[in-house]
Amino acid sequence: MCEQRFGVEKQRDQSPGQARLTGAFLLKTRPYSRYFSVLLILGGILDPLYGLVIKIVDLVWRPRLPRLSDTARRRQRGLTLILGGIEGPSLYNYQIVCGLLRSGYRGSVVRFDWNDGVPFWRSLVNLMSGKHHKHQALLVVDYILRYKHEHPDAPVCLIAQSGGCWITVRALEALPPKTNVETAVLLAPAISPAYDIKGATAKCASGLISVGSAGDFFFLGLGTLLLGTSDRHFTPSAGFVGWHYVTEGFVEARWHPRWIKHGYVGNHTSSSAIGFIASVIGPRLAARFPQS
Repeated sequence: MCEQRFGVEKQRDQSPGQARLTGAFLLKTRPYSRYFSVLLILGGILDPLYGLVIKIVDLVWRPRLPRLSDTARRRQRGLTLILGGIEGPSLYNYQIVCGLLRSGYRGSVVRFDWNDGVPFWRSLVNLMSGKHHKHQALLVVDYILRYKHEHPDAPVCLIAQSGGCWITVRALEALPPKTNVETAVLLAPAISPAYDIKGATAKCASGLISVGSAGDFFFLGLGTLLLGTSDRHFTPSAGFVGWHYVTEGFVEARWHPRWIKHGYVGNHTSSSAIGFIASVIGPRLAARFPQS
């Protein structure tokens, strides 16, 4: 039996908001059978194949986001920005949008296309260009500030996947003093495990959550070892091996077999599964919004 559990021990001195949001990720679970490790290995092996299929699909068909995802009424309740990976606007981030809407989230859902550009070439730029990272992070900050100016009492959340996690972290760090978001969720972050997450966490009033898995060994293990992480270190990423340092308000949630039923089998490409977003991630955000 392998000793596995969600995240780390519950932080002391959490605010009520942090405790409500992170509680579901901090519950200890029973150790699960080592045979589930076989599933993680299979999922990781299939990652590049599935990723190639999605890349081909994206070249010929880009689904439109649901029209009701961003309306004036939803914007009055709150905003969640979705930042996808280095592949560009794709089915992965489309799934996150759809999963969040399916969860019952009542705020506006906007996909922030920091990663758009010429197919294939954009992946290299999105991974390697520090200038591009900084520029896009500042655009995220500007978007948040403009929204908060129009809706000062409405909470802002962020959900990012893979390379988009780095843009999210940079944006959080760049927010002006006394300007916070409510929550940020990092799915399979392609950031080096030794990165100091304290600055970004301090900008999340109700906590910063990172979701990762040992099954993500192809993209966040071998991939970032050879091509580098988003913060340009040649090492396996935090989404694969876990973070070296944690801080108050930060929660690291590691994959568990109970998430299989929601479509997340522990590899990179399934971290944005609609069912997982709808059943595990979305409800933690939806609870923060009024029912009006």
